[in-house]
Amino acid sequence: MLLEMSPERFGVVFQVAKELPNVSDQVIESQKCTRTDASDLLRILRRVRGEIGETTVGVRFRLASESGEEPVFGPPVIEIIATSVDMTKWRRMLEAVCVSLGPEELFLRSGYRAEEVREALDSLR
Repeated sequence: MLLEMSPERFGVVFQVAKELPNVSDQVIESQKCTRTDASDLLRILRRVRGEIGETTVGVRFRLASESGEEPVFGPPVIEIIATSVDMTKWRRMLEAVCVSLGPEELFLRSGYRAEEVREALDSLR
């Protein structure tokens, strides 16, 4: 599985992930995840955000066990290698942030409307 997104769409995902520390442990645990999972995701996304520059054309999520798909974006691209278990956990946690905050609070905290967030999170499937 190879998932690619523009730096702009990655920015939406990052803004949602930044709210993970503000979500209760019960919400995180309801997604069969731990606070450590949430911290790891945020750490990875912060690293990537720091690497995005003017010449970056995309962010690629690639499963650790697969390499056969042809990427859409050529260099310079930033790659995040993850297991399928990690990707599933990440999607569930990001979805939980959206549900936990609701559309108005999500907009106030992230600067993105629910539709924009939904579109970005759907690209992680």
